[in-house]
Amino acid sequence: MAQGSLTMAEPETQRRDALSETKGQPETKAGPPPFDGVVLTEEQRRSRRSRSVAIALVLGALCLLFYVVTIVKLGPAVLIRPL
Repeated sequence: MAQGSLTMAEPETQRRDALSETKGQPETKAGPPPFDGVVLTEEQRRSRRSRSVAIALVLGALCLLFYVVTIVKLGPAVLIRPL
């Protein structure tokens, strides 16, 4: 009877082992997917790239602005301190 229960549990164990081996690992494929969805024209790609660069520049300028404002609000006394 105990032998029969081991036989019944064996497929479940194999399935659990197979799932645990692939869990959390990305699937690897040998190339790009056959269809990515929307295919952009060259003009649309250039437009997207220029928009991304503009957003990056604005974000960088905003970070610089916050940094400068923080330093100004701290004042010159922050440099006069014992080391």
